[in-house]
Amino acid sequence: MKKFRQLAFVTTLVTYFAIFMGGLVRVSGAGLGCPDWPKCFGRWFPPTNVGQLPPDIDPSLFNLTLAWIEYINRLAGVILGLLILIIALWAIKSYRKVPRIIIPSVIAALLVAFQGWQGGQVVTSELRQLYVSIHMGLAFIIVSLMIYITQNAYYVDYPDDEKGATYPKGISLYIVILWVLTMVQVIMGTEIRSLLEYMPKRFPLLSSTEWLGKAGAIVYIHAFLGISIAVGAWQTAVKIFRESKNPSSIVRVGAWGIMILALLQVLVGAILSIVGLPEVMRIFHLWIAALLIGIMLVLYSALKQYRRIQ
Repeated sequence: MKKFRQLAFVTTLVTYFAIFMGGLVRVSGAGLGCPDWPKCFGRWFPPTNVGQLPPDIDPSLFNLTLAWIEYINRLAGVILGLLILIIALWAIKSYRKVPRIIIPSVIAALLVAFQGWQGGQVVTSELRQLYVSIHMGLAFIIVSLMIYITQNAYYVDYPDDEKGATYPKGISLYIVILWVLTMVQVIMGTEIRSLLEYMPKRFPLLSSTEWLGKAGAIVYIHAFLGISIAVGAWQTAVKIFRESKNPSSIVRVGAWGIMILALLQVLVGAILSIVGLPEVMRIFHLWIAALLIGIMLVLYSALKQYRRIQ
């Protein structure tokens, strides 16, 4: 159904926007911009000045910019939750005999509901490191599910899209391994970010690059894993280019995508570590990872469709 595909695609874009806003919240320090949950300073809409604060709130806690950044982040989460709920109900009604659509749709609905509750726990725990990492990891799983749903809805309507193509044996396993490693990399990056947030208090005289040295072995593991993912992505893409016959445009673009994004991710990470950039640039480091994971899912879905029609 064309309308279902369109809604799934829009929902995927909203998921990416929510991930972007989550990154903005993190680098701007807006995680407690609204210190209560689900309201913001006791209101359903953030205050616009100190005079609108409840009498029991310390005015020093209020920052207009940070409050609205966090509020937009929450609003994006609410909209995303409603869209995924509609997707799940639609899938139950129209795709109950199509497991590759109904199962991920229901899982996505359950995860986004848990994500909403867990977001409240992040705030009430005052940004506990473990909770923040779980929150980010769930967002990446949800966007992966939405991409999988969108693409498979397309293949339901156009089942012969990969007809006539031939791909290397076992190549989809390479993609799965890269996806898992990239997910691990994202969680590690979130952990490093949490560690760095405490460094200015403990080592106020050190530079940002010196803080990385104080973060421990996880920084070096993160760097090594990033390089390994980039190498693996290039090897996988080259294998697809060399050994495939009549690959679809989705697979060709996807192969180029993981090559470029994986390399770009390593370069941005190296610059952040060695030179240092404005905090807002770290959002793009996170967003590149989100796009990389998404393209890996696109490739996997296309290769799975190829096997399905054989």
